Amino acid sequence: MRQFIPAFFLILALFAVPAMAQAEQYTCPMHPHYVADRQGTCPICGMDLVELASEQESEDDGAAMESMDNSDKGGMERTTVTIDPETIQNTGIRTEEAQMASFGTLVRSYGDVTENVRLQFDISARVEGWVEDLKVQAMGDEVKKGDLLFNLYSPALISAQQDLISAIATGYKGRIDSAAKRLVSLGMQKRAIEEVKSRRKAFQSVPYYAESDGLVSTMNVRDGTYAKPGMNLMTLQNYDTVWVDVSVAEQDIPYITKETKAMVSLPALGVKEKEAAIDYIYPTIDRATRTGRIRLVLDNADGKLKPGAYADVELETGVDRRLSIPGDAILKSKDGDFVVVAMDQGRFQPRKILAGLKYKGRTEVLDGLAEKDKVVVSGQFLIDSESALRESFRKMQRMQMPLALLDMTDDQLAMIDHLIDAAIYIQKELTTGRTPNPNMIMPAITLGDHLMPVFRGTKLQFVLEDAEMALKAAQDNVTDKEWQTSLNDLVTALKPWLLEGKPQHYKSKGLQFYMAHGLDTYWLQLGDAVENPYGEGHPMKIDWPDKVEAEAPEITEMPAGGAHANH
Repeated sequence: MRQFIPAFFLILALFAVPAMAQAEQYTCPMHPHYVADRQGTCPICGMDLVELASEQESEDDGAAMESMDNSDKGGMERTTVTIDPETIQNTGIRTEEAQMASFGTLVRSYGDVTENVRLQFDISARVEGWVEDLKVQAMGDEVKKGDLLFNLYSPALISAQQDLISAIATGYKGRIDSAAKRLVSLGMQKRAIEEVKSRRKAFQSVPYYAESDGLVSTMNVRDGTYAKPGMNLMTLQNYDTVWVDVSVAEQDIPYITKETKAMVSLPALGVKEKEAAIDYIYPTIDRATRTGRIRLVLDNADGKLKPGAYADVELETGVDRRLSIPGDAILKSKDGDFVVVAMDQGRFQPRKILAGLKYKGRTEVLDGLAEKDKVVVSGQFLIDSESALRESFRKMQRMQMPLALLDMTDDQLAMIDHLIDAAIYIQKELTTGRTPNPNMIMPAITLGDHLMPVFRGTKLQFVLEDAEMALKAAQDNVTDKEWQTSLNDLVTALKPWLLEGKPQHYKSKGLQFYMAHGLDTYWLQLGDAVENPYGEGHPMKIDWPDKVEAEAPEITEMPAGGAHANH
């Protein structure tokens, strides 16, 4: 317990509201409205009182406070605190410099693996003839460049070869070239023509060779097949590279160029983050789906990539160098985003920032930090710091009104019910196989602006804050797994209100409350048929309490003069 106390005081000190500097006066870090003229403990929470900052100390901290956004003055003010080296070591504080880093926007999409038609070779007949001595027997047979595929007996080819031999005998180059070109036009390969020239003897059955490595992808002949001009005899496909045909949202197409970095994952084939090159950007948009298409080229030397396979695609657009910090360093509060900046001599200053793009675990900083500023990224008191702070508040809310006794209008209750509706909407979409639309939950996010001024300082404040945080996080959701997490976060936030606030109200509406046992995740639904949005975990129904035991807290007035008035 002794080791926890310094970190706990640190959390409170970081977010304390400073009182007006007065000599020889003391205040509670948690209840700054209480001021005493001597050291002691707070009569409200029992914490040790701390000395109010002197005028000189306030001047020393003035420069640091000037860097904070003026708009924050309407909320809690934040001051610089000094932490001794032992506490820094015990709390595991780690810092990292704000730095310029390559930053972009990730466009997530999907595609299908297809054959690279540039590595596809068709072998077709240009003359009448009969296939003889067929060396490949079926689709899928592997061939190497130069392998004999088959022989073709064709009277037309025999006659044309004799013309070439006669031309060679004359020694007239023009006639020789003309005869050779005629053989090429009849489909005879250059290798076979050169053999005729060197040995001056015609093939009775003309050989056909593989012009590249590959697999037989189509085969339309057997030994003895009569071939007609224009008939496809077989097709060879090389799979050293493959294409990925990708669908991209219409609004993202303008930002994609051939230089755009693309990463492809094929989960079903166990392939993760394979780099690809953009081969072609199609010039049209599909009117039905409002999507464009791009074509990627993927190396496939190991042959793992199979045409027809599903591919997840990430396209890195708008890459630029931006000032950024690890996303874990950012603290969320009702006043905006904050970081704790490590200064010299063990001093730490909470500072408001303006966050921008998020990219691979880092967040762009538009305002509030300079390059090489050190921000705290880990430590006991900073791991989910706001959550820890609110939890500390909750433990001290012994004198707060129970949720069931809050005075609430029908309009205010209806606003809270919109949060319930958001949870029901997400659950319904997931159980019907659809991905929820973030736009559908947007109206619920703004409810806190109307409710918070009324219920700030009550237990409902934390319900509303947690619910709003869950909904805001859901705006960036893409996958069903992310939506499942947001659903659980939202229902978990609403749980105290549901069970301690107005349980009978929701019971009368036919609302059902479930937990996926084994996962410890929650959901809300309408109807008696169980519809588990998580797809696993044993559904366990949570019964609505018949009666909520709630009593108004006893209010004890502080003696005049503060905690030490009777000393």
